[in-house]
Amino acid sequence: MDTGLTVGERIALLGLDQLDGAPHDALRVGAAVAAAPLLQLVRCGGVVAEGGRLVAADRPAPREPLAAAVAAQVREHPEARPQAWLLAVRDQAVTAAYDGLQAKGVVRREGRKLLGAFGSYRYPVTDASVPQALRRELAGVVLDGAPAGPETAELITLLHHAGLHARALPDADPAEVKERMGELAARTGASGAVGEAVSAALASLTVLLVSVPGIAAG
Repeated sequence: MDTGLTVGERIALLGLDQLDGAPHDALRVGAAVAAAPLLQLVRCGGVVAEGGRLVAADRPAPREPLAAAVAAQVREHPEARPQAWLLAVRDQAVTAAYDGLQAKGVVRREGRKLLGAFGSYRYPVTDASVPQALRRELAGVVLDGAPAGPETAELITLLHHAGLHARALPDADPAEVKERMGELAARTGASGAVGEAVSAALASLTVLLVSVPGIAAG
């Protein structure tokens, strides 16, 4: 299935309440959305594993704004831990995901004024067929063993490491979803240097989640 959505937009969409569009699990969703462009860079060779660390490859900056922002963090702060790069781009990544969903006609934004400003937003779905099709595809891959394309495999990997199993497939048995997503995430890792870089990128997502007060790793 081709929804025309980026991996980050898919994660943000799955994190919305199915009835009123209220964002749920904001910390986990934000971390996973921020990790998506880092994983994209790793898979296309823009960030590589070198000496046990992630480093920016010597190549032109990516055209995609979020990937470019992450690449800039890696290049300008090579001494920082990967979770610091994710924190630096998290708000930008989440905003871009919701803006992208709006621009593509999947959601609309509703604001609630706080102290004269829009301080709280919901994103009711305007095209229910999109999240329905996305969840059908995930169910097919996770529960029924259907083959996964590269972006779907990446999505499942990020959802698993962010502990967003219940948001992905809320009507399925949570223990089964978690187990199957874990198996798929382990199986879809690349080998060699790329595999090392992917593992480091995903480890940074886990570290980011456990470092936030009040949230436990999924």
